[in-house]
Amino acid sequence: MSKMFVAMVSLTLLLSIESYAGGSVSAERLDKVGMNYALGIGTQQNFKKAVEYFRRASKMNYAPALYHLGVAYDEGYYVKRDISKAISYYLKASRKYHSDAQYTLARIYNQGLGVKRNTKKAIYWYDKSSKHGDLYAKYALAKLNKKAVISKKTVVTATQLNKLGEKYQNGDGVKVDLKKAYSFYMKASKKGSAKAMNNLGNMYSFGYSVKKDPVKAYEYYRKSAKLGDVEGEYHVAVSYASGLGIKQNYTEATRWFKKAANKGVKKAKYALGIAYEKGYGVKRDKKTSLKWYQKAGDPTKL
Repeated sequence: MSKMFVAMVSLTLLLSIESYAGGSVSAERLDKVGMNYALGIGTQQNFKKAVEYFRRASKMNYAPALYHLGVAYDEGYYVKRDISKAISYYLKASRKYHSDAQYTLARIYNQGLGVKRNTKKAIYWYDKSSKHGDLYAKYALAKLNKKAVISKKTVVTATQLNKLGEKYQNGDGVKVDLKKAYSFYMKASKKGSAKAMNNLGNMYSFGYSVKKDPVKAYEYYRKSAKLGDVEGEYHVAVSYASGLGIKQNYTEATRWFKKAANKGVKKAKYALGIAYEKGYGVKRDKKTSLKWYQKAGDPTKL
């Protein structure tokens, strides 16, 4: 019933805007419709229409829409991938205090993604984002700037909390207690532990001490992957491949499998072997498939 309700609300929103004539439509509503098209909520997924609505909202200087256009150019959703245009939109959104845009801009400069690496600019935008409450930015800033607000002790505490969660989940020296494990993972996650976020994704995926929720599982996997956790990246790929928690998308699945595979995850390498063999999200290529299978090694030991 709840899923039907969400779908009906989303569809009503779409229809009300598309049939609207003569009156003014808020940028927020336009952006929401764009997101519905982008995610396939209440309607068929359509990146072309999503970008159209983001453009309309961005002309009103609406920060989230500017950010979403940046993502479209960054990832190549419907439009041709263009990092310069992506940065331009991220910058516009960042100047309007959009913390996700500020964080993304900082990460681009920090890692030199399509631009020359610039630590000074990275610190500047991580600082801006962290002041707007973005935990990822705070921890990224802590690594770059010794004078950052977050101390090394806090980072260690997050790691320790996650390890406590793993002890209670696995019964390592203590009695298995999944509720305590969940509690420690949640505390560690709030302090920025990427591994804890991935562990929370597993809890929601398998229903350990919580009700199974593939959407929440995907959300935590994505947060973990955003911080560069290799297991998080692998699980995001699996989510896209299976369509659990997010609309099935073999192209995105392959992209995330590659991220994990390039960090040494054998399961991801094997998945890429299958993808190239069957043509899931990529053009069928037996040579490339064999290469990934060989890199993965014995499948019984993955």
